[in-house]
Amino acid sequence: MALVMVSTRIKRLLVKLLGLSMLSLMALSIQGHPGRTDSEGCHAGKLPWHCHDGTRSGHPAPGNPLAPMKETARSAPRTTASEDDYNRWFCTLVNGETETRHGYASAGGRSYVDVDCETGTMVYEGGLDQRSSLHSVQQALFFSHVTGKRPAVVIYDTDGREGRFEYRIRIACRKAGVRYEVFRKRAVEIST
Repeated sequence: MALVMVSTRIKRLLVKLLGLSMLSLMALSIQGHPGRTDSEGCHAGKLPWHCHDGTRSGHPAPGNPLAPMKETARSAPRTTASEDDYNRWFCTLVNGETETRHGYASAGGRSYVDVDCETGTMVYEGGLDQRSSLHSVQQALFFSHVTGKRPAVVIYDTDGREGRFEYRIRIACRKAGVRYEVFRKRAVEIST
């Protein structure tokens, strides 16, 4: 009987130690990264502009999928540029026009596309060096079909290196005969 009581106590102790170990590991994994935040918990630093409580980003904070999604009318200055910012900068450089709208008809009816940047001979689909730009080759090819101009993709390099998504887009452009360009511009303070 005494042996059973000792065995039960040892099991309880082991369960408690295991629980404390798990809590310690969890605490280590959720430590924050450096950088001050503003009054709404947002900042830049080593990562792009982001909010820890999800207030201005419109999305839950990283690691907190249950955080309420809120949007505020007020937006703080950003230290990183948006895709639209890069489209404007690039389009100015090539003497183009941003967000030109072109209609087209299909079996599904009439619709339209907005070309990110259009010159007299080229239609550009612009995209950040992220996964969301993987569709850029298709967009450029369709813009070319609608306008009769040469298709091009311009990738906005934000980190100074060719990552896996840029590599995939560059290879797809080469295979499809689509012009591929990389545009780099240092992030500036932008007030919205």
